[in-house]
Amino acid sequence: MKQGMRILLVEDSDLLAGAVGRELEREYGHVVTPVRDPLGLDGLLERERFDMAVVDLLYEHLNKDFDALRSSGKLGIRGNALLVSGLTAIRTLQNRPSPVPTVVWTSGEANRRLHLLYSYQDLGVRAYCSKSPGTGRLDVLEAAARQAVAGAPYVDPVLNPYLPSRKARSASRILLEDETKRAIWRAVALGARTRQEIGTLAGYAPRTVGRLIPEMYQDLTEFDIGLPESRTPFVDLVRYAAGNWQFFLDEAVRAAYP
Repeated sequence: MKQGMRILLVEDSDLLAGAVGRELEREYGHVVTPVRDPLGLDGLLERERFDMAVVDLLYEHLNKDFDALRSSGKLGIRGNALLVSGLTAIRTLQNRPSPVPTVVWTSGEANRRLHLLYSYQDLGVRAYCSKSPGTGRLDVLEAAARQAVAGAPYVDPVLNPYLPSRKARSASRILLEDETKRAIWRAVALGARTRQEIGTLAGYAPRTVGRLIPEMYQDLTEFDIGLPESRTPFVDLVRYAAGNWQFFLDEAVRAAYP
């Protein structure tokens, strides 16, 4: 019988974390420590040692609290703390003196795609397991965990379409390497809906915003080949940013792209 592991489970659903933790312990002999989010993770890692971690990407209670601030119109793209996601957990686990091998455990929803791309391209994660209803199985999670600890790749087929080819240029660099463009993306993600509003939040003239919008939409097509050519790039870019605001306003992403 394989030796059990000490597993850190970062998952916001207490019900799901409890059920999965109990089954991992009963079926495979692991010892599972659940936490609801990455807040306070540094302190926990100082006190306890883990063989590996299973990390969800988005946390409902943090999303809800941050979205309330976002909707209030009181946030700016600079200075304010942004959204904490699983990317923060992954960076924390990687930055330990002894990095903790990690499995990304998430559902394949559209608003998680940019986070998945970032975890793969920018953070170097190579173990992925789906938890979508009807597809997320515990034996798959167990296999992914073992592979992560062995330093080997493992991709649940359910999540494979969301991940890039090894040769693809980083989506985060395409979208955020240019300082002006990333300011515009964040302004739109915060809720700005006119060139004037975007320019005020981003710190650029409305004409600069108008000039860059078509180019920014074209940037999207480099890694999202399913996007059609747009006759209304401003409208389509706003729609894209609104659907992916968690990524554009992610604190870990801003740490890499201030």
